[in-house]
Amino acid sequence: MKVLLFTHKNDIDGMGNAVLAKLAFEEVNYVLCGTFDLISKVNEFILNKRIYEYDKIFITDLCLDEDTLLKIDSDLELKDKFLIFDHHKTYEDEKYTKYSFVNVKLKSEIGLCCGTSLFYDYLISCNYIDRSKAIDEFVELTRLHDTWEWKNIYNNEKARELAILFDCLGTEGYIGFMYDKLINNKEFIFNDIENLLINNKKREIDEVISEYMKKMYYKEILGLKAGILFIDYQYRNEIGEYLRENKYDVDFVMMIALDRGVVSYRSVKSGVSVRQVAEYFNGKGHDVAATNPITDTMFQSIIELLTNKN
Repeated sequence: MKVLLFTHKNDIDGMGNAVLAKLAFEEVNYVLCGTFDLISKVNEFILNKRIYEYDKIFITDLCLDEDTLLKIDSDLELKDKFLIFDHHKTYEDEKYTKYSFVNVKLKSEIGLCCGTSLFYDYLISCNYIDRSKAIDEFVELTRLHDTWEWKNIYNNEKARELAILFDCLGTEGYIGFMYDKLINNKEFIFNDIENLLINNKKREIDEVISEYMKKMYYKEILGLKAGILFIDYQYRNEIGEYLRENKYDVDFVMMIALDRGVVSYRSVKSGVSVRQVAEYFNGKGHDVAATNPITDTMFQSIIELLTNKN
């Protein structure tokens, strides 16, 4: 079977799907996508007809727009090949889920879902992957980190350490490294070198966040008090957690990551939905974590926001 996977490139949830696909299928190509370039990448494959070379096409941790979903649904060959697995509230709407190949699920009996956990359940149900203790833990750690249950419920530091290791290795390094780790080990344990990388990165994160906190702007956005920072994208989750832990007097943090061309939002106070803020700026995401692209219009909005003295 020849498989094509489109998956989110920005975190361990998207990368977890690439690792699982490599474990499940002998011939798999993956396309790593940002939150806002999936549509163009899928349509490029459709236009040049390369999409028809594959027996199965998966999209994980992301979803398509209505026009592209309709295009796939109208093509009997493609409709039969496509499967989408996503867990974002934005796509829980019937206008997306009415398509037979779209699977959106936010919660299961064990807790909140992530793209990797949904894809893993599918692969197991179809006997595409041999279940193991190591893979089970890898998927669960990914789920815990992506849903923030590692902190909010279980205080599972190992999930955070897996994400830190991803920051150390980068996308391709992480996929290859985790594939080798899972195929060669019965249990999911960090070795001495991995622990050294993780601990060094933790110290670096502490130093970087300390500097960021000295440069935060405070502004009102949609009636909410926002902390605004210019950051390197990789630190977005750690900054959000630092603000929550230290009870900063902001409702949410708006993090402008010029290195990725996106703005990331994290809620700081309980009950604040940053998804609504992101959607105001043509973005999307979860209630506690969301994002939008930095378009020319958005960049102008940022400038006006930071230069306005009110």
